[in-house]
Amino acid sequence: MKRELSLISIVAIMRKKIMISLIIAILATCLVGVASYQFMAPKYDASIQLLINPKVTNEQTGTYRSTDSNTQLVNTYNVILRSKVILADVIERLDLPTSVSGLREVISVQNEKESKVISIHVEQENPEMAKKIAETLALSMEKEVPKLMNIDNVNILSDAELSGNLTTSQIRIYMILAFVMALFVSLACFVIRESLKNTFKAVKDFEDITSLPVIVTIPEI
Repeated sequence: MKRELSLISIVAIMRKKIMISLIIAILATCLVGVASYQFMAPKYDASIQLLINPKVTNEQTGTYRSTDSNTQLVNTYNVILRSKVILADVIERLDLPTSVSGLREVISVQNEKESKVISIHVEQENPEMAKKIAETLALSMEKEVPKLMNIDNVNILSDAELSGNLTTSQIRIYMILAFVMALFVSLACFVIRESLKNTFKAVKDFEDITSLPVIVTIPEI
């Protein structure tokens, strides 16, 4: 017989099984953490900043902001940075064991708000290689961009900087998700298991489920 549990009964089951569910959730979290550290390669983010100085004539001064917005600036330099001209130059300089498309996947460009400064980001498993690629990209941009666009000059503002292990942050998110999911799944399993029981361990259990009073009980012989 399948029981129809009331909300009060479900809450009571959860309170009764919460410690077991917490233990299961903690074990699942530890398992996910260990597995992630074992099988996920660490990734580091290196960034470097460039200052772009466009040529602005007297006629362009009043309209420059509207015709070349920050969004356009980011999109333009993102395309140039990810172009074959720049990436092939970086691969050749560093003798990288990768293709242009492979290098393209690990780089991105961001614009510093309300400024002519852009940040180049590179993700790599090797932190030193991430810095080298970021710095070489900046050097290549410094050399090629003035030729390709109406730019006075491109200045590198600083050396490449590492922002830490990106994989660690991802693993923390996975562990939090594992804990929450394991906790709720285990509690749900306990509730379902209780609803499928066809026996009663105590008189009170029968009365709670059926809402009928027990008049006679047969003792064990």
